[in-house]
Amino acid sequence: MGKTIKNQSLAKSTNDENIVLKEVFGLYSEYYKYAVKRKWLEIPKDLPHREIGFGITKKVDNRNICFERSVDYLKWVLNNSPLHLYKSLSYMEHPENMGGANQKKLFRREIAFDIDTHKTEKCKHDENWLCEHCLEEAKNQTLILIDEFLTPFFGFSKNDLKIVFSGNRGYHIYIDPKNEQLKEEIEHWGKDERRYFIEFILGKNLNLNQMGNSWKKILIDKFKKNKFATKSFENTKNWDKELNKVNREKSKPILLNIIDKTKNRLELDEKVMDDDIRLLRMVGSLHGFTGFMAKEIKYNTLSTGFFEPLSDAIFSEFSKSYYDIKINSEINDVIIKNERYDKESKEVPASLLLFLYGHGVDFEILEKH
Repeated sequence: MGKTIKNQSLAKSTNDENIVLKEVFGLYSEYYKYAVKRKWLEIPKDLPHREIGFGITKKVDNRNICFERSVDYLKWVLNNSPLHLYKSLSYMEHPENMGGANQKKLFRREIAFDIDTHKTEKCKHDENWLCEHCLEEAKNQTLILIDEFLTPFFGFSKNDLKIVFSGNRGYHIYIDPKNEQLKEEIEHWGKDERRYFIEFILGKNLNLNQMGNSWKKILIDKFKKNKFATKSFENTKNWDKELNKVNREKSKPILLNIIDKTKNRLELDEKVMDDDIRLLRMVGSLHGFTGFMAKEIKYNTLSTGFFEPLSDAIFSEFSKSYYDIKINSEINDVIIKNERYDKESKEVPASLLLFLYGHGVDFEILEKH
């Protein structure tokens, strides 16, 4: 008797999973039909020399794929509706070859940053969840990168940058100069040049004995905001010597803490800059953990607060389809399109269905409206 019940339970569980999978992949398929028709989905430049990767059961199930024609690439997306879709930042002679950069023969590379934030002190959820607070932190870090580094110190204009919401807790910032000579130069940077670029921004090579003008300006602004006198620091490059002159009991530890916190403000994925064969999420695709769109946005839209990921990164059609569900595991609250959902939620939109699935939440679909 017990064995029969166990087998029936297993059969029911399998059937429930199949129903969920069918709906999830149906929704992804629906989205990509819209995205391809309306040209939302990125077709990477010089497509034949770009490696394509995808994920169904995990972030990257397969890579080493390439397409000669954009029509074949788009047809493949429509046929497969991947939960995760990527392209290589590098241009390759043989993107289909397995192995590293030597086998693929790289000849140029896009330059991009990946800001990927963790939960903040304001967040009340588990580490792998998200809320308005960690999304706000991701936005703030993106603006710091642009306003304090890329624009003033490296001379890039806002028009030289492409900003993309990643679909989760982060942003991708591409360097795409309108000046063709500059673009040609930076896209031929090697690993050493790229590493120097990101390490400068992260303050990894900061030398207090020989303070450069760029970081000096940033830190002096921070000192001023914390009501510290800055004249002595403005007039010297040897900050280590100057710090030793201040009151060691009080001021020096505080100033060193300000320096340390300023250096560690940005949660940049260094591998995205360093790795020769790194893949990055395709603009216009869906993020398999959230079901949110990886969406390009303008700087002014981000800086003025007009972009709200929990609303603006949701495919509109996903707010029109509703399901009756039963959530079997504990979850944190989540707000989508200004509606709060929790474990007791019964009637939910397709957007929440995809979010729950992407986060591995155990739930059953009882009815589709």
